[in-house]
Amino acid sequence: MDTLSYSVQLIGLGLLAGVMPLFVGMAIALAMLWTLPRTHRSLMMGFSIGVLLYLFFEVMHEAVEFTAANDFGTWLIFTVSLVVSFIGLVYLEQHLSGSEPRNPDGLFLVYMIALGLGLHNFGEGLAIGGSFAQGQWVLSSLLVGGFTLHNATEGFAIMAPAGRQHHRIKHIMLLGLLGGGPTCLGTLISGYFLSPYVSIAFYTMAAGSLLYVIVSLSALPSATAHRLHTATGITAGICMMFITGMILALLVGFRS
Repeated sequence: MDTLSYSVQLIGLGLLAGVMPLFVGMAIALAMLWTLPRTHRSLMMGFSIGVLLYLFFEVMHEAVEFTAANDFGTWLIFTVSLVVSFIGLVYLEQHLSGSEPRNPDGLFLVYMIALGLGLHNFGEGLAIGGSFAQGQWVLSSLLVGGFTLHNATEGFAIMAPAGRQHHRIKHIMLLGLLGGGPTCLGTLISGYFLSPYVSIAFYTMAAGSLLYVIVSLSALPSATAHRLHTATGITAGICMMFITGMILALLVGFRS
């Protein structure tokens, strides 16, 4: 197999696992936002927070798994990546909004959600590309199928906080590519080269970005107005991600 064909196949796996299902999830979320009563906004916001909470603990676990007690380089990469992603985003938010503290702009926050999911999906791409490079065709195919189901749920996490604004085609396309596109980059990189240091950096930056978004979403009026709805949505989001993750584990023995 020549290099071009091999690269195209790797990118195709990323598209199937990351980009396409994310757009499907976003489309379903948009349809629900436009058809459900506004009173359900807190429920969907909670669902988004639940999905992000699940992913935060997942990527933190993955980052720690790649670190080694006797390798101080991994300690440094973990710490720097977390500081840059979490504190860096808080600083950026305050810099953009001026000296007066306020909730971050809705569009800015939605893009930060997509960024956090994109960094997380980069890690999923590493798993798919790594198995493909080792000749494990069946495993890589099953991983694509499992991640497709998993990532469709993540589309809700992007669109729910946007409400009924910011639904221009340009933003929807950019959000989907930002959230799902890194899967293709992950499959391409791990198809040729895979380093634990790269994995630590991206998983930790994903964790920091997701933590920033979780804190910001939890402070929004739509999340605090109806706390029971929000709590129900959070529980539903965590359970949905858990169920899709367990389905993936049953298929291939790999937990996303």
